[in-house]
This record gives sequence, structure tokens and C-alpha cells, in this order.
Amino acid sequence: MTRRPFAPAERSRVRISGLVLLLGAVLTVAAVALVGIWFEDAESELAMQREQRRLGNLASLLAVELAAELANLARDLPQTPDPPTTDSAAWTAKVAGGDGRELAVRVQIGELFHAADHLDSADERIFMQPPGADKFFDLHGLSAGPGVLAELVARGEDTGMLSAAQALQLGLPEYPAFVSVAAADGGVLGSWRVAVVGSTREEVERDRRGMLRVIIKVLLTGITTLVFGYFAFREFRAQVMARHQLELAEQRRAGEEVLARENRTATMLTLASGVAHEVGTPLGLIRVKAEALRDALQDSPEEQDAKTILGQVDRLRDVVQGFLRAARGRMPEQARVAPATLAQAVRDLISHRFQAAEVELQVESAPEMPDVRVNGLLVEHALVNLLVNACDASPRGGLVTLRVRQEGEDVVFEVLDEGEGVREEDRERLIKPFFSRKAYGTGLGLALTNEIARMSRGSVTLAPRSPRGAIATLRLPREVP
Repeated sequence: MTRRPFAPAERSRVRISGLVLLLGAVLTVAAVALVGIWFEDAESELAMQREQRRLGNLASLLAVELAAELANLARDLPQTPDPPTTDSAAWTAKVAGGDGRELAVRVQIGELFHAADHLDSADERIFMQPPGADKFFDLHGLSAGPGVLAELVARGEDTGMLSAAQALQLGLPEYPAFVSVAAADGGVLGSWRVAVVGSTREEVERDRRGMLRVIIKVLLTGITTLVFGYFAFREFRAQVMARHQLELAEQRRAGEEVLARENRTATMLTLASGVAHEVGTPLGLIRVKAEALRDALQDSPEEQDAKTILGQVDRLRDVVQGFLRAARGRMPEQARVAPATLAQAVRDLISHRFQAAEVELQVESAPEMPDVRVNGLLVEHALVNLLVNACDASPRGGLVTLRVRQEGEDVVFEVLDEGEGVREEDRERLIKPFFSRKAYGTGLGLALTNEIARMSRGSVTLAPRSPRGAIATLRLPREVP
């Protein structure tokens, strides 16, 4: 099948669908990224808080240990002052002796904590501030930089955050660092402070790894979504293309059916025109003879029979004229007619056929039905065709019902018989010209009926009846007041 391009509206719909699918994919990836970043930020925040609490607890424990060591030193104060020393790991504290003299007591900073060598690490440093000092010192008595820890204490803060540059000055990696400060009461040796500085390198690296995981997840999600969206869009486009091709095929098939129907209609009307022309001459001769017979039988019982013949000849002439007008492309004359009147007229016309076939004809007409605007003679002819078919299909002693009722905006004439019914595959073919299931049928009766219904803005349908028989339905629009 040759593919035809989409119509502009169809192309626009496909493009809009593609854009919506792409927007959905972008929103999905963005949502995954935002959720991942939110979880990583929350986890990082919790890790930072845990690290800060840990440093605070460690500073408090070291302050307690320092206070205990200072208390032990205060109990064993020397009676004579210690000689001056240049040891950088010692701090000289001045205290009042028992005799009122001022004693200089040397305190070894590295000995104030047990296992001091194990307290410092690459990411964690311990500093102390002796009483009266303007700086903090490490466990070896070395000055802790330009006094960033002292500035923190001077501001009255016991926790804080150092920049990467300040952490580097304290001998830590170049990452931001937490600071926790705790005071230790040394009694006569004064008030000391312990500062624990911990680098955030591990947390920062963990955040970076977390963000890398988020990026990888987002990339994988984006790739998966794009691949899925690509194949989904291809499938959608293929479905739209298939539907488009089916619609085109349906349009072609409908056009071919219309063309075939018009051809059949033209053939049928041409045939009807020829038949009407050929029937016109015999009808004229029959009328002349019937008029002569009527004149000869004046004032006799048979005169009424001659008049009946003349009436039927006039009726046939009108039907023929109606078909001739239809064949020439002119709509037959229409007038308001009561459905019950049509049903009664058809019954009078066809009753002798049913009597001869020993089939009962029953007419059921609903009360107070609206009129229809049709050509009465043509509609009567259509109903006669339906009743003749029903009579021929019914067995002796059978029943044929002509039911007239209103259904919505339509007036419905239903002919119900007790024959063999209608096969499903024949329902559409029976109303087309030259198709018949009768041994001697011409295939024109139902076709003419269908054309009459079409000219009257109505329709004819055939359907099987349960448990046996068929239902032929002539549907005509009611007259609008």
C-alpha cells in the first residue's frame, strides 16, 4: 500500500503528541533529579549534624578529662617555683603558694591527656587554650594559626564552622571544618578550653559521590525514558499512519460503493423507464377497451367491474408516470398522507393475492400517528412489493402482519412473515437490482422499493425473525408540523 502524507490537521496532531511525549519525558527526568537531589541533601544534612554532635561530645569528654588532670596537678603543687623553661610543649601557670608567694607551675600540655598521640589525626585536631592565652595550642604546644579559634571563643560561641582556608591553616585538609569548644575548670590552675576541629572531607566526598550517583541515575532514567518515548512515539505514529491508511481505504471503498450504487440505480431507472414506456401503450389500449365495456354494461351489475378495471388502469398509469419522472431526474410529487390510510389502501390492493395463497394478512396500526410527506402511490407500490414477497415466502395457513408504528422521529412500516427468513449474507444484496432468491424472480421488486424509500428520505432493511421468518422494515420520516 502506497503511503500518502498526513493531512495538515493530522500532522499537527502527531507533532503535538510528540511534543507532549517529549515534555512528559523531560518532566519525568526532572522529577527523578529533584527527588534524588532532595534525598542526597537531606542525607548530607543529617551526616553533618551527626558529625557536629560527635565533635561536641568529644570536646565535652576531653574537657572532663582535662579538668581531672588539672585537679591532680593542683593537689601536688611544688613548694618551690619551677625553673624557667623554653619547652614549647609546656605552659607556665602562676598560682599562689601556701606562704603567700606566687609560684610558677609548669604544665606539660602533652601529658594532660592519656594516649595524646592517638587523639590527633589527619581529619581531626585537638587544641587547648590555657588561662590568659590569646591563642590556642596543639598538644605539642605549637600555636594554632592566627587565632581563628580564639576569635570564635571571643564571640561567645562554642560551635562554629571554619572555611577551607582556615582549616588548612590549622593543619587540616583544605575542606570546611567543624569546631566544638568546651571549658575545663582547673581550679587554682585557671579555666582552660578544649577545641576539637574536625574536617568535613569525608562528608563532602560522600556528597560528591552521592551527587555522582544522582547524575548517573538521572542519565540512566533519561536514556531509558528517551528510548521508551522514541519507541512509544514510533508505535503511536505507526498507529496513526495505519488509521490514516484505513480511513483512506474506507473512503475509497465508500466512494466505490457510491459509484456502484449510482451505476445500479442508473441501470435500474433506465430499465424502469423502458418498462414504463413499453407498458404505457398496453395500458392505453386496456383503458379504451374498459371504457367501451363500461358503456356497454351500463345499468348492469357488471358495470362496477368495468369501473374497477378503469380505476386500476389509472392507478398503474400514475405509477408509471412516477417512475418516468424519477428516471428523468425529477422528484415525484409528494403530499401529506396518514400512515393508517396507506396501510388500508395497500391491504385493499393486495388482499386478493393473500386469499389466493391461503395466507392471512393482518394490519396493526398504532393510534394517533403523525403524517408522512411522500408520494402515496409510490409508497403503496413499495409496501405491495414487501407484502408480495412476504406472501410468497409464507406457507399455506401462515400469517403476515403489516405493523405501523412511530419510532422516534420516524414512522415505521414492518412486514413480518413466517417463511424461511433472510440469510445474513443476503441482507444487503436483496435490495440491490437483479438479485433474487426466487426461482422466477427478476430482482427488481426490492430494488424498486429501496429507490422509492430513498426518494422519500427513508430506508428499507431486512432482518431475520425469531424463531423463523423475516422482518422487512420501511422507515419514513414523519411530517414536521
